[in-house]
Amino acid sequence: MGLITSIRKRLWVVTVLMALALVGFIVMDMSSGRSSWFFNNPDSIGEVAGQKISWKEFQKTENVLYRNADVDFFGRKEYIWHQSLERAIFEKESKYNGIGVSESELRELEFGNNLSPIIERNFRDPNTGQVLREQLNQFQKGIENQDLPPEAKEFWAVQEKEIIKDRMGKKLENIVRNALYMPNFMVERHFEESNAKVSFVFSRLPYDLIKNEELDIKDEDIDQYIAKKASIFKNDEETRDIKYAVISVTPSSSDSAAIRKILEDKKESFRIASKDSTFIVTNLGKWDEAYSTTSEIPVSIKDSILNMNVGDVFGPYVEGGEYRLSKILGKKTLPDSVKSRHILRRVSTREEYAAASSLIDSLKTLIESGKGRFDSLAMQFSQDPGSGIKGGDLGYAALGLMVKPFNDVIFYKGETGKLYVVPTQFGLHLIQITDQKFISKQPGIRLGTIVEAIQPGDEVLDGKLSEAQRLVEEHNSLSSLEKAIDDGNTYVLEMAGNVKANDYKLGKLGENTSNTCRDIIRWAFEKKTKLGDVSPEVYSLQDPVKKYTNRFIVAALSGINPKGLPKAAAVRDLVIEDVRKDKKFEILKAKIGTVTDINGKYGEYEVKVDSASETTVNGQQIPDYGYEPDLVPQIVKQGKGNIGGPYRGESGVYVAKLLDVTTPGKAANLENFRRFYKHTASSTCMSYLVQSLKKNYKVKDMRSKFY
Repeated sequence: MGLITSIRKRLWVVTVLMALALVGFIVMDMSSGRSSWFFNNPDSIGEVAGQKISWKEFQKTENVLYRNADVDFFGRKEYIWHQSLERAIFEKESKYNGIGVSESELRELEFGNNLSPIIERNFRDPNTGQVLREQLNQFQKGIENQDLPPEAKEFWAVQEKEIIKDRMGKKLENIVRNALYMPNFMVERHFEESNAKVSFVFSRLPYDLIKNEELDIKDEDIDQYIAKKASIFKNDEETRDIKYAVISVTPSSSDSAAIRKILEDKKESFRIASKDSTFIVTNLGKWDEAYSTTSEIPVSIKDSILNMNVGDVFGPYVEGGEYRLSKILGKKTLPDSVKSRHILRRVSTREEYAAASSLIDSLKTLIESGKGRFDSLAMQFSQDPGSGIKGGDLGYAALGLMVKPFNDVIFYKGETGKLYVVPTQFGLHLIQITDQKFISKQPGIRLGTIVEAIQPGDEVLDGKLSEAQRLVEEHNSLSSLEKAIDDGNTYVLEMAGNVKANDYKLGKLGENTSNTCRDIIRWAFEKKTKLGDVSPEVYSLQDPVKKYTNRFIVAALSGINPKGLPKAAAVRDLVIEDVRKDKKFEILKAKIGTVTDINGKYGEYEVKVDSASETTVNGQQIPDYGYEPDLVPQIVKQGKGNIGGPYRGESGVYVAKLLDVTTPGKAANLENFRRFYKHTASSTCMSYLVQSLKKNYKVKDMRSKFY
């Protein structure tokens, strides 16, 4: 049989494989990994539970799953690594618990009526959402007749491993879930803590009262903090500290003028564009439904923008290192607060999303047709216990308090009484606005903006590269580099502490810098690299959007940290803010002294006396004061009518008087809440199980030797 004939007969296989690649089934190029012949175990990238993870198999999996796809190089490898660990652990645990996946069970998952989620994902028609049974059947025939091409065999073998792992994981998860039990007293306590209303008056002394410059944060302070948080900071492996200088590449005035001309030429086209969304997106802008208040509009353009009409275009102007053109897309009066209610269905998988979407659509139809009441359906179907028992009522919320998709609907797009289906990170919501308050009648302006980054030309770029190369050539030790930088006062040496051998992010260098960061980290862990060495290579970074070189990096090895707790210098940037809060708390606590009254006067400070009445025992937000997860339980503990504090908060030091705790009474249907809390525990049990098993099994990680 000729090659062409063979290809034609198996065209369905080629089609499926191409479709899978386009859809993005775990997607990636074949890694180039470093040569492994020089290592003691040339084919082992790691080991877990006594099982070696083969580098060849790792590469093979990568090649099969991520063929010719534009996916983050290190992110995809991270995925393969953790999948390999979990597979080995699940196999070990399944054997111990006497469970497995039989051949008949595997075939049912691959071709039967109860398909594996992996099969459903990989063989789903993106247009209809249905499984492509014909193509699946073709694979089945090919397997039975042993007539699959090599590429198809490789793909199916990798997929089978994923199916078996997924199935074993679900069986282990079911063992844990079936063992979960929540007695009545726990259900009642959770119900009460979620629904009891706590009323109190309080004052807060913000940490801003004490300037950071007034504090002397020593290494001993950092060490004490690390010791208190030892479980968080303890290293299971040797790490490195890396100092680096950033040589920024700044465009010249002529570079800037050339970019400005580009946007000037687009101004009229933007003004007359028939479809603003398309024009904005194709010109590197961001399409957004949000309106800006006057305080959110940059001061430099505010007056001009406020006096313009819908459809007018303003600019070019400079903002955030870019030239911008902004078009007025809408003007409206924004409400100060909105009262809404919702029905929430939590989702974590595609299957759960599909089920939630179907249910939400049905509930929407029932309500719109008058056959169902929103409050009754919310009590029955909402998976938000706090609002569900109140018919979905969320009360009044200020602008920006809700997550963005929710906020955008209720403040910008929504109308009172209408129903809206909105996905957020919490799940799928059915939302209804019940009231809007217009007190300040603040104007809102919706802007559509296109941008052009101000890029440096070749002359500037070459000059900065030469500058970085001179720095490396003239200073091959950290001490010399530090002195040169101090004397020249041109650059700042940044510090990335506690860097692990397999990390691919570094300090403040930001996102989309993985390749460069990985090169620096790999150099820092090489045997020939000594403490205090400066890398002989100048590293470059690109702007993540425009893809031009905007920084050069000179790196040096500043620390080698053994296993255990890191040195203060390694984590200073990470913990400094919390250490400052601890210091400020102690200072303010001393100045407040013994609290006998809530009058807002504490020593030299006079602050606002405020009250809260709609918080719950386990509520983590104080209205107008933000995230305070530990405050309310402390206030409740002090007892009704008692004054307590000072308490260390996230934003300041609090003193408070508990007025009342209004208990919600007994839950009407305790079993409903038991099911909800058990479901909440069940939804996270697998994640905790995997984390626990990874700690119990010894993992040997040798990835850094390969990439």
